Amino acid sequence: MAVLYREKLTGFFLIGCFSTLIDIGLLYVFTEYAGLWYIYSATVSYSCGMIVNFLLNKYLNFRDTSRNYLRQFFFFALVSMSSLALTLGVLYLAVEICSINYLLGKILAVIIAFFWNYFGQSRITFHVGAHEISGDLREYVQ
Repeated sequence: MAVLYREKLTGFFLIGCFSTLIDIGLLYVFTEYAGLWYIYSATVSYSCGMIVNFLLNKYLNFRDTSRNYLRQFFFFALVSMSSLALTLGVLYLAVEICSINYLLGKILAVIIAFFWNYFGQSRITFHVGAHEISGDLREYVQ
């Protein structure tokens, strides 16, 4: 169980890094080139990263075969939106109260929100630990 947990956490982290690069890249483009306020930019860019994150976690990390896509995406989005609220709160405080650049504030917010997001997605959306685990690692590596 501990090996499976560590494997899923590592996969979640790597996929999170990839979707975060998309998120931060779009945040920069929307803020600097489209002229959007950083909070609006962060909301749109986060939503784009969330969709990428869902698809990669569903099919690559959790190898989830459930065909109940809308239900799963609803719960994924619900957990992600709570994480977005946390992210926007930290970002706003970092920029407006602490006078930190919005990109650095976003990185700080992502680090804080990562653990909440993993807990919520693994327990609510993909139900890690809710399935029978055989102990044979080959079953999960295929």
